[in-house]
Amino acid sequence: GRDYTRRIHSGVERMDALISDLLAFGQITHKEVTLGAVCLETAVTRALDELQSEINRCRAKLEIVPALPVVQANQTLLHQVLVNLFSNAMKFVPEGTSPQIRVWAERKGAAVRLHIQDNGIGIEPAHHKRIFGVFERLHSSSQYPGTGIGLAIVKKGVERMGGKIGLESQLGKGSRFWIDLPSETAGRRQLLLKISRPRETAKSSVTAELPGA
Repeated sequence: GRDYTRRIHSGVERMDALISDLLAFGQITHKEVTLGAVCLETAVTRALDELQSEINRCRAKLEIVPALPVVQANQTLLHQVLVNLFSNAMKFVPEGTSPQIRVWAERKGAAVRLHIQDNGIGIEPAHHKRIFGVFERLHSSSQYPGTGIGLAIVKKGVERMGGKIGLESQLGKGSRFWIDLPSETAGRRQLLLKISRPRETAKSSVTAELPGA
């Protein structure tokens, strides 16, 4: 009887998580996104603060390379993206292994590339594109719990901010996810261009704000 009750409770929890992730994905897909200046260092710190209990539980070791620059992004979306990526980095590790996560950034032309590297189980190159799809799982839920939507949310969130996401990984050798977002300088140039063309109207669902506005 207790086992049956436990299985029902576990099933309800999985369904709740699935509904929550589906709602999050739908909201990211359809809502208007406003971009502004966001400090990556602050965004990373806040995401890790939210995951502090998990960090303590799995004894994760974190290395944040200073100083992470300012980018054009949506603070709420970026927070969700980072929480999902850090959560995965702590989840998908070999049994008995403490997660090790390294975060750093570099400038790539008009963009800033944020790197999140882990010592996890890794991903075969053949599956690098597949994992960003909705309901795409490489492992059973009994091995690694989840809904199969987390990375789809990450990809959609990054794209709605005008960015790109990718990864470098080999099976058994960890993964390095990267995110490209417009730099603060690039965002200012785009705003100046819009201001210089006041008669033009854009129908895009993405808007930008001046830093501090």
